Amino acid sequence: MICLTGSMNSCADFEDLNQDPDKSTDMDPALLLPNIQMYLTNDYQEWHRHFMYPGGFVNQWCGDWGTVEYGCIGIKSDSYMAELWLQRYTRLAKSIVDTTERTQDDPGQVNLNAMGRVMRVYVYNQLTDMYGDIPYFEAGTGYYTGILKPKYDLQSEIYDDFFRQLDIVYEQLDPNADIVQYDHYYNGDVNKWKKFTNSLRLRLAMRLIKVDPERARKEAETAIRNGVMESNADLCMIKYENLANPSSGPGRGNALSNRFRQEPRNFRLSKKLITYMEDTSDPRIRLYSGCYLDDGQNTDITDLVYALKRSYSEMARETDHFDWEKNPEPILLTIDGKEVEVDGKYQLLQPAAWLMEYDAPYINMSYAEVELLLAEAAVRGWSGVGNAAAHFENALRASVEHMSLYGAPAVSAEALERFVTSNALKSGSELEQINMQIWVGHLLNPFEAYANWRRTNIPEITMENPDKERNQSGGKTPRRLLYPIEEQIKNGDNYREAIARVPGYDWTIGVWWDK
Repeated sequence: MICLTGSMNSCADFEDLNQDPDKSTDMDPALLLPNIQMYLTNDYQEWHRHFMYPGGFVNQWCGDWGTVEYGCIGIKSDSYMAELWLQRYTRLAKSIVDTTERTQDDPGQVNLNAMGRVMRVYVYNQLTDMYGDIPYFEAGTGYYTGILKPKYDLQSEIYDDFFRQLDIVYEQLDPNADIVQYDHYYNGDVNKWKKFTNSLRLRLAMRLIKVDPERARKEAETAIRNGVMESNADLCMIKYENLANPSSGPGRGNALSNRFRQEPRNFRLSKKLITYMEDTSDPRIRLYSGCYLDDGQNTDITDLVYALKRSYSEMARETDHFDWEKNPEPILLTIDGKEVEVDGKYQLLQPAAWLMEYDAPYINMSYAEVELLLAEAAVRGWSGVGNAAAHFENALRASVEHMSLYGAPAVSAEALERFVTSNALKSGSELEQINMQIWVGHLLNPFEAYANWRRTNIPEITMENPDKERNQSGGKTPRRLLYPIEEQIKNGDNYREAIARVPGYDWTIGVWWDK
């Protein structure tokens, strides 16, 4: 830089004026980790897009205009399909690289480095499962390598590196090494991080069932041998503050809760989901949902509506319907001694009140999911797993009990026992039962609900296609998201190379492991 006037001191002052005093140029990697963890689930505008795609594809939610219009009807929106890509690469990629680069080979930060590696796998797994081949090895490395237009790596090679990274993490995590103070998931508990690492490996191993079943078995057996989650005390979650988020960008409250509470409160649970839960005597119906008046107090009228309908499935909306479509006729209910007319939309099951609290936790991976994956591994005859029926029973119990983390009321011992005993694994239908429960369990995790459906085709999901003129998937349920259009300009050569590897590139064509 050349100073035309003034002294060297004035030149330095000019540089100071061009620095944002609120942004550090040398952020402590220990502070980058909690930022990565929080940014994943604290932007409700971003999460609205996730409920459109992929949440709208998996027949769990309805009512909301975006979930129906884009997900259930199947309309392509570049801006909405690009949301995950743009947020992960602009907000997280550099922080992930910085966390691991600045701590590697540092004996005083081995645990922090390992946790950063796990977060890298977790974040990029969501990206590659949604888009297929993506920038991975060179992504976010511009400061270190000068590469500003990263190539798109093959998903198969990305998965290979996921397993390599998790191997490194398992060997590196050390209870006697550095204490990570600002960890939002486990408060620095290295033993719990080990269990999460292995449980994540089990989840990723199961992705390979169709494309490489032998590799799936090998990786799953390694995860199980190393030690996965053993109780609800091991599940991976983040807690938020009881604060409303701003209208755009991240905040300190749970993104889903903020989205559910936006006016109009039009998210409803689908008839497909509720019918299955009712058929299986699932007590989570009342933990997941309820009927509430829009009276400023969220007056709970669930029992009153049920007394008239006599069926929870009759209190649920068809998957492909908007909030204003085909509502039941108004009914009269006696509330606090007064007769109140209740419009049809309020007779339909909404997210439960505790799921709408700003300080509701977000569960990244549950012990119940791990037990369901173990049950599937046992059914497939893999070694070191144990008994499928026992794992399935553990999963059913855990899936109900962990709802207490949201502040949901406890389910009676009798109701829980009835749910478990009436849904014992049946010979010949084990994989369907297990993966239907994974579908139900991932109500608040559209990434996993969508990924697990694509690897198993369970449950049977249909694109109802109520608006054939606007549908852009040929009546098929999409199986990936499309790359952002702006990639054609910013990273054109690598973009074109990537789509050339997918003949007939479109959102109805599966990613590498979805054969």
